[in-house]
Amino acid sequence: MKENDFLCPQCRGQLKPNNKIIFSVKTKDGSVGLMLLSPHLGEYSVVKHKSFKLIDGEHLEVYCPICHENLGDQHEHKDLAKVLMINGEDKEYEIVFSLIVGQKCTYKVLGEDVEPFGEDADEYFNFWGEAPTY
Repeated sequence: MKENDFLCPQCRGQLKPNNKIIFSVKTKDGSVGLMLLSPHLGEYSVVKHKSFKLIDGEHLEVYCPICHENLGDQHEHKDLAKVLMINGEDKEYEIVFSLIVGQKCTYKVLGEDVEPFGEDADEYFNFWGEAPTY
């Protein structure tokens, strides 16, 4: 089975060169670092250098490591960012995720269909105007 690919919505560059999705990240105090996330929706493990400190509840700026586009600017809500996912059948989804450290919410969006992941997914249901359809 073909694995999902994750792309920058601006440059369409590959964000998952191996088994993690890679982002360039900037904290509120201006610290910068690389953050690697699981490509499995609903799994919230983070790999980063031990010197790059993240504080729960802090708002991050997340960038494409290729074109340096702010992925938060790709979505209308200030606390959400967007990337693209191409699944094994070449169907393209928007993947929307929280920019708040420790907040576990991700959404797989295709047209009007919104599939939530994570224990904090209820946080943004109203953004789409109603509860997601499954």
